[in-house]
Amino acid sequence: MSESSSEFSTAMDVVRAAADERISREELVRILRCWRYEPKHRATGLSDDWEFRDNSFEVVEYAFMNDLIDENDYERIVRALDEDRPVSEDDATRKPPPA
Repeated sequence: MSESSSEFSTAMDVVRAAADERISREELVRILRCWRYEPKHRATGLSDDWEFRDNSFEVVEYAFMNDLIDENDYERIVRALDEDRPVSEDDATRKPPPA
């Protein structure tokens, strides 16, 4: 069973769909690799440990801790985020090391 990523309003909705077996593990990884995550938000008080953002990368960590994805899937998602990172001026002027 597969659903379009446009049917999910948050990354946590995607993880819940995988937990409920409405989407496959492969579909979960594919969607999480392309997701635009929001920054983690942390309060400056006692509530820090209780906050959870449904669109932050914490969702991927949650999926990993609940065995919805394995270590390889987790690394693939992280690599996709690194590849999608905007190029900064420093990156544009950095030269590769000599061969």
